[in-house]
Amino acid sequence: MSAAAVVHPELAEGSFERAIQPLLDDPQKYEKFGVRLVGFDFPYLDIDLYWRAQGRVIRLRVDGTDFPYRPIGGWWIDSSGQRLNAGARQVPSGSGFHTQNQRSEHECWFCWLGWREYHDYSGHQDTSWASIRRDEAYGVLRLVLRLHDDLNRTGVNLA
Repeated sequence: MSAAAVVHPELAEGSFERAIQPLLDDPQKYEKFGVRLVGFDFPYLDIDLYWRAQGRVIRLRVDGTDFPYRPIGGWWIDSSGQRLNAGARQVPSGSGFHTQNQRSEHECWFCWLGWREYHDYSGHQDTSWASIRRDEAYGVLRLVLRLHDDLNRTGVNLA
């Protein structure tokens, strides 16, 4: 995919910020669910997710570039904002958490509707982002909460 802007950055920023406004307005509400706001500087939203099986948090970076024309992207980062990749036993794998991208690099991606990497994958062209992007079930915060739930399911291991 091209890195060229598809949506005017100000329109994307406004759309993304409106989508995450409940988290920005009331972060304590989300902390009750194990989702803690770390920071927001468009296009990135950083969130800590509590990973019960590991007894720790893992930091998620959500990328709102070109939102809502394109779905959100996401990956794991460390406390300095550097991407975490598979192989160091720091990231989840299994049950939709992939640890190898289409180019066979050890790069994590999320295999669920609504996440950019899912829709960009050639094997997942059965449901387009355009067909679901207005569905509230695929809103940014719902996707984050669902990812948190999936992180804490049986079958998710360290990679």
